[in-house]
Amino acid sequence: MSQFTFWKGFADAAVGVVLLTKPEIVYHSAVAKALHKLSGLRLPNPHPASEDAVSAQHAVAIMVVAVGLAHMRASTEAKALPPIVLLNALWSMFALGTVVICPQRATSALLMTGINHAVFATAMVFSTGVRIKEILGLGDGNSKSKSS
Repeated sequence: MSQFTFWKGFADAAVGVVLLTKPEIVYHSAVAKALHKLSGLRLPNPHPASEDAVSAQHAVAIMVVAVGLAHMRASTEAKALPPIVLLNALWSMFALGTVVICPQRATSALLMTGINHAVFATAMVFSTGVRIKEILGLGDGNSKSKSS
């Protein structure tokens, strides 16, 4: 079992619940505000006025909970870890890519999630022993993942 992946998933699920109930805790956190000052990216609106924005924000929160629960489940299966690492790497690349390519659509919270998913993907590679070939689906399926 990958304890790191389990607790990362638990943290994601908890953040998702916070995003569903009190999004300002994340969107106006000290880290989001610091990244806002450093990057010039806007702070997200935790309570958008339009129904579409509320629905989109709610969908993201639900997805964060689901991704967290998937991490917790995957932490018990070595073969499930490469796709979970890939998910974190892609999440980071898409978030950071948006910040760089389309900053007018980005927020300090998007930058924050891009950074933390890059850190988590890197830490998962080192903590689980998953190889890059496995992450990309090019491995032989004989994972040498650690059980820590």
